[in-house]
Amino acid sequence: MGTGYLPGGNLTVIDLSPLPVVDVHCHPFLNKGSVTAEQFTDLTAFGGGSRKYMEEGGVAFTDEVRDELQRIKRDTLYFRRMVRDLSAYLGTEPSINAVLAKRNAAVEAGYTEYVRQLYADAGLTSVVMDFGVPLPMLDVDEVKSELPVEVVPIVRIEPLIADLLKTDAGWAEFKRRYDDSIADALTNQGYRGIKSIIAYRTGLDVSALSRAEDQGYKALDAIRRGLGGGSMKLLRDHLLCRAMELAMEHDVPMQIHTGMGDFEVNLVYCRPAYLMDLLRSPAFRACRVILVHGGFPYAREAAYMANVLPRVYCDVSEGIPFAGHAARNIFSEILDMAPVSKIVYGSDGYALPEINFTSAKVGKQALGQALDSLAADGFVGEADAMEIAGMILAGTARQLYRIA
Repeated sequence: MGTGYLPGGNLTVIDLSPLPVVDVHCHPFLNKGSVTAEQFTDLTAFGGGSRKYMEEGGVAFTDEVRDELQRIKRDTLYFRRMVRDLSAYLGTEPSINAVLAKRNAAVEAGYTEYVRQLYADAGLTSVVMDFGVPLPMLDVDEVKSELPVEVVPIVRIEPLIADLLKTDAGWAEFKRRYDDSIADALTNQGYRGIKSIIAYRTGLDVSALSRAEDQGYKALDAIRRGLGGGSMKLLRDHLLCRAMELAMEHDVPMQIHTGMGDFEVNLVYCRPAYLMDLLRSPAFRACRVILVHGGFPYAREAAYMANVLPRVYCDVSEGIPFAGHAARNIFSEILDMAPVSKIVYGSDGYALPEINFTSAKVGKQALGQALDSLAADGFVGEADAMEIAGMILAGTARQLYRIA
């Protein structure tokens, strides 16, 4: 299909299918081989899989519960769209059993070649992967050897913090190991960014004053002595600030989780607006910060912050694809305020390659629809729309992560 405008009923739809895609936020996985319908549902369902989280939550996993969870996950619009995308690609009827039969046969014939063709159909050329999930961490080189696209790893600080807290290191040693581990990953191991999920732990209400080293020392001392009083939050806030300083020192982007997540997220304090004071502080103005997930469902907050803070960016991952039909609204809300050069595409895909695939399909369609509406209202022309789409889908991410 060519670029430009295509007929679409009473509307015209900008066709972005030929454009390349850099997935700026997802997670690594290794070949799972053939999967059953139940496994496919659990591995691709939003929230990391129904069975895993129900068992961790102490729910008895009876056959009745299993069947109910399978039905619920398969009834999301995202899941139904994924099955339809795969059926169209594989040339089968749009049922999970038919799709998996063809998919598993292709995987058995050659996993990497299957992924190569799958990603080529969606235009995926590069993936920026947070190797902090799953745990234990997967080997970067092994993941790269299986995926036929460029893999750009970024380091997540929370597993490092958890490991250091298991030691008896005092503050000087704790801080040295923290700094050295991140610096080594960025300098010697090929990592090109840093990531924090502090929104899952203690929330995004982080003061710029937390950068003071005295806060880290006092917080760790209180933790070591078994005292409460919010000492863990104080430590995490300080270490987030230190990670941002290291990102500036090494000139790499800092990803910070905002907005939606699985059931563990601190939903009250995940709004991107809580980061406003931190990000407008003179100490951190030079840090290139990506508001992961664009703060969904608070996308307008994230878009505003990208507008008024010169080095803050929005990605659209997780809302796209997991919020399903909301994808167009997500792009529209962010485009309402954020500069077009400050928006990047991502999926938050994990576990299986099909998530990244259908997310790219949904993302291109939704972005085309949002841009078409802007064109109809006179905000952009056809050439503008294609230029903007190129930035959002790949161009800006390539600049941020130095991807050729």
